[in-house]
Amino acid sequence: MIHNYKICEKIGSGSFGTVFKGSHMRTLAPVAIKVENKCIKMLKNEAKIYQYLGTLDGFTELKWFGSNEKCNYMVTELLGHSLTDVISHYKAISLKNALILGVQIISRLESLHEHLLIHRDLKPDNLLFGLEETSKLYLIDFGFCKRYTTNEGNNHIPEKQLTSIVGSPNFISLNIHRGIEPSRRDDIESCVYILLYMMFGELEWFNLSLDEVYSNKSKLTSEVDVPVFIKAMLEYIYTLQFSDKSDYAFLISLIRNEFERCSKS
Repeated sequence: MIHNYKICEKIGSGSFGTVFKGSHMRTLAPVAIKVENKCIKMLKNEAKIYQYLGTLDGFTELKWFGSNEKCNYMVTELLGHSLTDVISHYKAISLKNALILGVQIISRLESLHEHLLIHRDLKPDNLLFGLEETSKLYLIDFGFCKRYTTNEGNNHIPEKQLTSIVGSPNFISLNIHRGIEPSRRDDIESCVYILLYMMFGELEWFNLSLDEVYSNKSKLTSEVDVPVFIKAMLEYIYTLQFSDKSDYAFLISLIRNEFERCSKS
């Protein structure tokens, strides 16, 4: 038991922590409990971000953060299956459903970016459906999340080179492959790769080397079987400079226009 919560069963793990299903001792309300080793010290910052974003649509509520002599703990509301789980089960989802979810993902990123944060690790594992609202996606896991403005003010952080890749190689942008610090445009590009993943069930560069992943991504706008709206999204993203704000409404309009087109066909 930690604080007022009971740990029940393990439901996930990552590089920096383990996630358990739990419940409140008195109300029995289900929760998710993330645990990290005391020496890692990433969870406190993530808890602050959850607290900051918790009232926004599509972001889960922070319920408690604390620590003992061995571990740090963060308690949030329990969510359902990840987008990865759903795609793995169904192999792919319908174009219409992928488009609906794509709009949600861009909307989550717009909310995050409006609060001066970038996610930096957008992937299907970090998009979870609600337990009750099973068609609604929540954006989670802010371990790599950071401000894109300087602490001294609202000036954009300077562009610089990375010392190592940030994010999941299958879903990072071309610029991150090139070793450039992530910014808002890179979150959006990751969303496009997630759209393709939803539509096809897997991406042709899965399980390839980092150089091969980059090569396959860089050819998407010239591939015959890549949908026109995907190419249009990528071509727009490629025009964005490091500090540019994305036109979220334009990107959503491309998706909605595709939805209307496939509804009529």
